[in-house]
Amino acid sequence: MQNKDLQFVSNLSSYKWKYILFRVGTVSLFAMLFMLFADVIAAKEELIVPIPQYIRVIILFNIITESNVLLDNLSERYFAIPQQIKTRVLLHFLISIGIGVLALLYFKELIKEVNVLQQPITWLMVAFGFIFVFILIIVSISLRITSKWMSAQEEVKDLKQLQLRNDYNALQDQLNPHFLFNNLSVLKSMIKYAPDAAVDFTQNFTDTYRYVLQNAEKETVSLKEELEFLNAYIALHKERVGDGLSVKININNNLIYRKIPPLSLQLLIENAIKHNIATTDEPLNINIKTNQEHIEVENNIRPKENSYSTSKGLKNLTSRYKFLTDREVVIKQNKKTFKVELPLL
Repeated sequence: MQNKDLQFVSNLSSYKWKYILFRVGTVSLFAMLFMLFADVIAAKEELIVPIPQYIRVIILFNIITESNVLLDNLSERYFAIPQQIKTRVLLHFLISIGIGVLALLYFKELIKEVNVLQQPITWLMVAFGFIFVFILIIVSISLRITSKWMSAQEEVKDLKQLQLRNDYNALQDQLNPHFLFNNLSVLKSMIKYAPDAAVDFTQNFTDTYRYVLQNAEKETVSLKEELEFLNAYIALHKERVGDGLSVKININNNLIYRKIPPLSLQLLIENAIKHNIATTDEPLNINIKTNQEHIEVENNIRPKENSYSTSKGLKNLTSRYKFLTDREVVIKQNKKTFKVELPLL
């Protein structure tokens, strides 16, 4: 069934004129055909069921149909999909059975007026007619409920994606001030104690922050771009701590155009520097390398005495990855080293 046909059938419960006319016309036609067939078989030679009886049966079939349509539209108002879909289906089923029983009781009174209507074949045809009507109703309403459920699921999915995107943007906005604040603090210290070095630091900082601004709206950047930025960022700290910081980068050239979230490597380097001693006597060694589908950042552990971590940076990074992929950020730590593995996208 094509989408257009499916949409037409699922909208049969609508009160638009074309759907009302289709329902009434179809149900009336089949009610008349079932009665006519029963009349022909039972009477054998001529039709003996009065026309008013045909009209009554046709009206009865349409009452059954429209009662279910009304029930469906009332359910649409009071039983939300998908939250109450089970209640809605069960309630509709039970009430439909009740409507069917009342219709049969009415038909039993109706056939007392005409002997031919009391023939078994007549009951059989009417039963077939009721079954047909209920199948038509069930198919229409089931497709309507399914269509509504699918639309609701799509809306939920879209809202989740929108929420995730908003969360992602919020995380990026959180990262940028954090980066700015830390480096301005470093610059303030250098201006006081090493003004000449502060000039070079300012230039490197300008180049570095330009990258931050250019990529603030991006979800991912190439590994090549991130590494070029990272080299400038590391140079900032090398000017401050000299040989106290050693960063080795070993990247498979076949992977340099794979994607990662912007500033992700910078965040890991920043964390390592923030929480560990980086002096000539006790250097901080950071190794960055690719490993199949990951890029690893590993550093030795030389904890500062006054170091305090809220782990917000890593939570930030993990949350950004959850938005982009089902693959997880892996964090490994022992007494000597701390390593983070980031999936390449």
